[in-house]
Amino acid sequence: MVEAREIDVLIVGGGFSTMPLIRELEASGIDWLMVSPMTPIWQQLEAADALDFDLVSSLQSSVYSFELVEMLKEQGDTFTDGFPTAREFYDIHKKYAARHADNIHHGRVESIDNHADHSIVHLENGEQFRARHVVVATAFRRLMNANLKQIKVDASYAGKSVAITSTGDSSNLLIAKLVAYGAKVHLVTNGFIMLDKMFATFSPLDDGPRFVPLDQLECHNFSEISKWSYRAFIDGGYIHGLIHHGFARLFDRNSLGVRHPKSIRPYKDIRTFFKAKAPVENGHIAIKYWPIDVYKLYCEETLEQKISAGYLINDLPFFLEQGHVKLWDKSAATIDREAMTISEGGETTSFDLIIDGDQEEPAIPEIRMHSCEGDSFAYRPREQFLGVASPQLDNIYTIGFTRPFTGGLNNISEMQCLLVHRMINDPAFRTDIRANIDQRIADYNATYYANRPEKKTDHLVWYGTFTDEVARVLGIRPKRSDTPGFMGLMKYYMFPNNVFRFREKGRYAVEGVDELIAHTAKQYHDYKVLALLVIRYPFFELLALGTILFAPVPWWVKIPAAIIHNRLPFTSILVGKFGLPTREDKAIFTYRKAISFPVLAYPVVAAVVWAAAGMGAAFGFSSALLAYVYAMIHLGTAKGWNRKFFCDMKSKRSPEMVGFFERYREVLGNVTRPR
Repeated sequence: MVEAREIDVLIVGGGFSTMPLIRELEASGIDWLMVSPMTPIWQQLEAADALDFDLVSSLQSSVYSFELVEMLKEQGDTFTDGFPTAREFYDIHKKYAARHADNIHHGRVESIDNHADHSIVHLENGEQFRARHVVVATAFRRLMNANLKQIKVDASYAGKSVAITSTGDSSNLLIAKLVAYGAKVHLVTNGFIMLDKMFATFSPLDDGPRFVPLDQLECHNFSEISKWSYRAFIDGGYIHGLIHHGFARLFDRNSLGVRHPKSIRPYKDIRTFFKAKAPVENGHIAIKYWPIDVYKLYCEETLEQKISAGYLINDLPFFLEQGHVKLWDKSAATIDREAMTISEGGETTSFDLIIDGDQEEPAIPEIRMHSCEGDSFAYRPREQFLGVASPQLDNIYTIGFTRPFTGGLNNISEMQCLLVHRMINDPAFRTDIRANIDQRIADYNATYYANRPEKKTDHLVWYGTFTDEVARVLGIRPKRSDTPGFMGLMKYYMFPNNVFRFREKGRYAVEGVDELIAHTAKQYHDYKVLALLVIRYPFFELLALGTILFAPVPWWVKIPAAIIHNRLPFTSILVGKFGLPTREDKAIFTYRKAISFPVLAYPVVAAVVWAAAGMGAAFGFSSALLAYVYAMIHLGTAKGWNRKFFCDMKSKRSPEMVGFFERYREVLGNVTRPR
């Protein structure tokens, strides 16, 4: 019989996802060992020469807090947020793998026997370990990973027709390459949510555009003031085209959902987005992409360098608008793999290659639960406490199987690592958690799932609410009183819940995070642009509701009218279309002030008119201002002064963008052509 080697903490798989845990274990003097074959997907992509892309999540949500602090120290004022390339990101992985090489045991875990105070970990080669605590961080099994490694898209795909049956960030990367090389893509889909991953904001304070990643604009704590207002803000520009597509046809014909109806996810899948008690429900998938107009601003001056580094145009809405991609309804289309055809509604097309995807499945080895008569453990997101602990397992933890649908995975992994560390290092804390773990899980599910059946995407979370929940449990969440003054107000409500926000002070403080936060705030002008966007929503909403209130109709008509207004995202569409200025121009800023200032002054002016001249005059003023605002926003949209937050379809039809894409294709061909 093989003698089991004893260890305090055994990490199964792990790799980069457990580096924050390892950092804390070493600081606490706790022995640890990682068992891993050390062949992560990043290494496999590198071996296949497929690290030719940039991440869909920003630097500040993709890299750990202590690594960001080091970057700031090394780069100083030149340190900026943005999107790391796959090569840059994997270089960080390799740095930590080399640093901890002595504690990495190469091998693959076959099974784990879980007992009350220890676990026996069995390796495929027959070795055994007896561990007081086991951390499983083995990532997901995904067919799309194999596709990214094996499918080498190049000029040979020009003129070919390719069918793809999966929609997500990885499939969108393949679509971007196929379209760039002249292939026609047939995307068989049940709909999707598309999010611009970066915005270009213009301000009189800047010389040129200031680039802001999507996850820097989510202001998660603003939901504490009003969940309804927060949802309206998040709604502005993309969700309405999915949930309220009938309404959007009337008021926003330029939305993605109206122009390409098959992009709309079925109502049954998306209807609960804002029905949970939480600001945003768990369980939704979003594709993050480079909008071509922002990509042009960001990359045009150094286009060859950017393409060489891996920055690729993956603007699926643009590809749809230009006919490079055709959508097929997965529920209605028939795929004949032998004949290599797709048929739907009397239309049939052929394809040269079909690429399939699948759902994410945790690659967890068999875990036998001796407390349950030898039954094997099955990972289910709704049965885990914050993704890390199951009531069925003793001293076994899982990290990395909770993922964001915006932001970066490592925001979540770092917080999970801190939670696991405290459960390992603090027996009283662990006992307290496990004493009512079932109730904790039930409370979380009641908040973040809107009374719907389980689905395979339940592990996807709104990253800033998840990090906040873990911070509350750990007692490291800053309070409003910790950030006094106006700037403190801005910091508390506008700064996103990136993990380093919770590591400035307290039990898990990282030295230098205060400088990182100050530097980030400076980069984004203390989030003043975001604050102005947020402030507009309640004032536009007040204008619309005030017009209903002052209307010369019976009160019993006003009540259903207000309810209908609340159910239909009129204000979100209005402000979503107002969106962002398209360029730096004094005339545009004057135009935007001419819309914003009257709306901001509306409550006072309307009250004065009402008091001085009665409700009839107040209604006349209110309705006239609403009509003026609506007309002005449409005027600015027609002139190209306004850019919608998400999926700005007007720019997708721009001859300038079409011409730029052709130039991009030419440069891409030159960069990738064998020399």
